Formats: sequence, C-alpha cells, structure tokens
Amino acid sequence: MRKNNRPGTYQQLPEPERATPWWHWLLSPAGGVVMALAFLPYDISELVWIALLPLLYVLWTGPAKWWRGFRLGWLFGMGYYCTTFSWISEVGYTFNIHPLLFIAAAFIPLMAVYSCLVGAWAAITATLLRPTLSPGPVVTDMKFEQKKAIWAKWAWHDIATTLRSAVGCAALWVCIEWLRANGTLGFSWNSLGMALYDGLAFAQWAEFVGTAALSFLPVFTTVIIYCAMRRCYLHFKGVSRAGRPWDFYATLIVIFISFSVGLTLSRHNSPLSLMKKESTMKLPVMAVQINKDQSEHIADNSPDVPRYLRVQNGLSQYGVYLRATMAAFNEIQQDTVRLAMKHPELGIIQQLPVWVVWPESAMGMPIWRNTETGKLLGGHIDPFTTNEFFGEEGLPMVRKLVQEMGGPSFTLFTGVDEVLLTPEGEYLFPKGQYNSMACIPGDFDSIQTTAKQHLMPFGEYLPLVDSISWIGTLYSEITGTQVGEGIKPGSGDNPIPMTIPGTEEKVDVIPAICYEDTVGNLLTKYVRKGPQVIVNVSNDAWFRNSVCGAQQARNAAFRCIELRRPMVRAANRGVCCSIAPNGAFIHALLKGDGTPHLPGYSYAILPVDRNAGFTLYALLGDWAVLACALLALLTMSPRLMEKLAAKRK
Repeated sequence: MRKNNRPGTYQQLPEPERATPWWHWLLSPAGGVVMALAFLPYDISELVWIALLPLLYVLWTGPAKWWRGFRLGWLFGMGYYCTTFSWISEVGYTFNIHPLLFIAAAFIPLMAVYSCLVGAWAAITATLLRPTLSPGPVVTDMKFEQKKAIWAKWAWHDIATTLRSAVGCAALWVCIEWLRANGTLGFSWNSLGMALYDGLAFAQWAEFVGTAALSFLPVFTTVIIYCAMRRCYLHFKGVSRAGRPWDFYATLIVIFISFSVGLTLSRHNSPLSLMKKESTMKLPVMAVQINKDQSEHIADNSPDVPRYLRVQNGLSQYGVYLRATMAAFNEIQQDTVRLAMKHPELGIIQQLPVWVVWPESAMGMPIWRNTETGKLLGGHIDPFTTNEFFGEEGLPMVRKLVQEMGGPSFTLFTGVDEVLLTPEGEYLFPKGQYNSMACIPGDFDSIQTTAKQHLMPFGEYLPLVDSISWIGTLYSEITGTQVGEGIKPGSGDNPIPMTIPGTEEKVDVIPAICYEDTVGNLLTKYVRKGPQVIVNVSNDAWFRNSVCGAQQARNAAFRCIELRRPMVRAANRGVCCSIAPNGAFIHALLKGDGTPHLPGYSYAILPVDRNAGFTLYALLGDWAVLACALLALLTMSPRLMEKLAAKRK
C-alpha cells in the first residue's frame, strides 16, 4: 500500500512484490496450535475468538497472492489438525506399527489433506476477501476539523469493506468445515463452533443452524477484531485520537444477544426444567463398559481361540459384560436403599434401569441373519473356520445369560458383528458383514438390528481404493491387515420402536453406531414427532488412553442440541454417559481428574419428552451451510469481477 499524493484522498494500490518474512512461516502454524488449545484436552475455549488473528495478520500484510495464501493457510491447518487430532497416531500401537512409521506414512498425509481445505480458505481470504486495508488519507497542512472529517469518512469506508470481508471469511470457513465433514475423507470432529460448548449458551443455536454453522460467529468476530484494531491504530496516528470502532461495538451486541437467547434455551431444555413437565417420561438407563484395550481384543483373536469366544478371566466377553451389568444392578439397589434410609422424607422410589447399553465391541460372538427369511440365527461354532452351521432362531446364549440375572426386566442394546447367511447356510464373509447394533428385549419376543451407515475411513473402508488400487496395497503392507474390506454400509431411515419394560409406553430409538454420533445430518432422518432417545454404541479402544473418547462425547452432545433429544452412550475405553437435550451431561463415567478411562457403569434418569417436535435443523438439515455458500460467493464476486476485468485489459 502507498498513499496517493493528493491531500485528503486514499485508495487501494497493488502491494509491492517482496519476500515473505521468515517468521511469517512460523507464526502461521503457531496460530494453528493456539486454535487447537480451544478444544479438549486443553479446553481453553476463549481462544476461539482470537485464534485466527495470526493467520489474518500474515495473509493481509503481504502480497495478495493465491499461492502464498494457500501455503500459509496450509501451515496453519497442519499446526491445528496435528495438535487437535494427535490421538489418531495411537492406532499405530494397536497394529504394532512403529510410531514414527505410522506418523510418517499415515497420520501426516491425512492431516496434510485436511489442511488443504484451510489452505484454500486462506488463498481466497488473502485475495478475493481481502479488505481495502488503506493506509489512510493524506491530511497534511489541514485544520484539525478538516482532518477529523476526512478520517471519519475513511473510517466508515474501512468499516464497510471490513464487514464484507468478515461475512465472506466466516461463511467460507463454514463451507470448508462442512466439506471436511462430508467429503471422501469425511471427519466432522472439532469444527470451530464446537469450542463454544463451554457454558452451553452459544451451543444452543445448533438447534437452528447445525453445529457446522456455529463457526460463523467466532470467525466473523476475529476478522472484526483484527480490522478494528488496525483502524483505531491508524486513526490515532492520523489525528491523535482513536475513532470509535462501531463494527466492533455492533459485534459485541450480537454476541451478547446470542449468549442471552442461548442461555434461555439451555435452561428451557435442561434436565431440571424438563423433569417438572407432565409430558416428560422419566427413563432409567445404564451404560456399561469393561475398558478393554483393543490390543487385548486382537490378542484374543489368535488361531487357538475361537473368534466368538474372546476370553477374559475365564469368561467369554459378553459374559464379562453380563457380570459387570449384574454388579451394577446390585450397586444401584444398595445405593437406593442407603439413600432412602438416610433421607426418608424424600420418599425415594427405586428405579432400576430399563435400558442397558453395551459398547460397540461388547458382543464377542457375531450374529447371523438368513438372507431369505430375514430371521436372526445363533449357534455355538466358529464361522471363521467352517461354513457348516448349526443353530436355532434367536440368540440362545445371550438369552440364557440374561435370564441368569434373576428377574430384572430390561432391554439390552449392544454392538455386534452381523453376518449374512444364504438359505443353504453359506457364510458370506466378507461381503455380507455389517457393523450393527442389536436391540434385545428382556422377553426375547423380537430382536431388532440396525447397521452402521457412515463407515470409518481406513477402519471400515479405504477411500478411493476402487479407483486407485495401490492405496489398498500400501495400507496392507503398513498394517498387515485388510481392515474394512468386507464391512458394508447399512441403509434406512426409520427409528427403532421399543416398548419400555413393565409399561405400555413406546419410545423410538435413534441409532448411532461408533462415530455416527458426530454426524449431525445423518441422524436427522430418524427424527419423528413423539418420544425419542439417541442410543450410541462406540469403541474408542483403538486409540488407547488418548483424548479421543472425551472429544467424541463432546461432539455427541451437539447431536442432542441439534435434535433436542436425550442420549445414552456406551463407549468402551471412552466416555459412558447420558446427555440431556440441552447438551449437558447428566452423568458420565469419569475419573476424578475428568479422564474417562476406567471400567464401570453410568446410570441416569433421562428426561424424554412425549410431545417432542422437530427442530429447524431436523427439518431443513444443513440449510445454514447452503446460505453460507451463497454469502461467500456474493462477497467474493466484486473482487473476482475486478480481477477478471483487469486481465481483459
């Protein structure tokens, strides 16, 4: 930038060609690390409002070049993603891969791909969404009042270009996060708006716009802060008096209103408020986990051990879960009796769990379904070693074990491997295998299953492997496995109707298997009017004692807000918890230091609204993302037209 020679005038001129200072290349990834600190395990959520300042500074203090902006943005993305998703590298230990090899061959390339989206955002921000950034008017040899008037006019012009850039940058950031969540390598965790969870006020707006669009406000605010600080500094230099940053004041008012409305919504949907309503059903639920490391699961799969009998201390895996469930029932009974004796005036009534949830990895044996009749089958042989099949309808082993509990009536939700069999008993592995959740009523009159639809990249399928064959070969050489080659995605959009044991009331189950509880636009299709509960079964044991489980639970809370439905989730080596419709954790199985990695159970009374309706997000899905895409195009188009016109000349 340079000043025009005519007094009292200003204009935007081309930036001079100069090398980017070396420290810009360090400041950019450092800013990404700062952004990562706004998320778990650090959870310094206040940083979300300023984390982009370093990147904006390096983008807007140098030449407006696409490639320069992309490289700086890519470095910012690498600092951000490599820090916040560092737990992904833990999966290498599960496959006995040297950490450095896994990081170099898998983790870094994946983060590099995600960072390209941030690079694209930065390239556009540095060029098409760049504000005017005028150095200010020339006011030499003028009276103070004249200087003041000219600088005031300049300030309003700067505010106008700032607003255009702020809207465009914020809208574009929402779009690139949506692409990360829904692209080929779809991964929706830790969008910038999720850092607004603290206090629950701002997070409530997800009911209307979805979690992805929550990122708009912090990005918009950061751009306003950067431009307002620069404007005030130049204004002070010009007339020895800082002008009022009206755009910043207006942004503060918007933030205050958003916070106040969100706080009201949070209180309205809190467990305490919902429990006071006559239309609220009180549903006792329990989630159980044994905290078994994934390497132990793999060790149990040795050739000498049948795969459906993954043994721990002499018990099959589902036997271990059943024993843990029985112990939890006894403990709940004892705690209730002690509390009733200590406070007889409260009139405490014992409420044993009517729903019990086991994690994704809980059922050690697979279940089989006849492809012709659709009926489930059960047996006592290892289907991985022979195609011969002996069995009967139902799940006899599970029925026998549950009946040993001596009377408590509950519905069991558990993760299972569901495999298809032909009418002749031919085993269709790997082409007929699903990652499913089984819903098993206590009377065993019917057993329902639902298959996972949103498969995990590199865990249950290999992206692009059909068109680029060497990806599968390289993956097999690195991991020594063919993980995911046979997992098929499920289908359908109907919730699972379940009758509450001991009553005539029915509740629809919204199924979420594994990290489907982080995919908002997937669960919207299950929403129906009436009582509904989201049930999630997950297995975070692949990532050992990392922050993976805590981050996923935080992600899951936003599904409750988006749909205004409560959730119960069981996550082996993750966070077993119950979540209210306002995203608050009613109860979570955590250590004293807040980390999730311990065996046990989470028991809670879920508030279920019998008259639950539809949120705006449930009805329209990611409408706000589409609106942001249109806003981004509108704000980019003037500068784009200017550049095209300049090239024609």
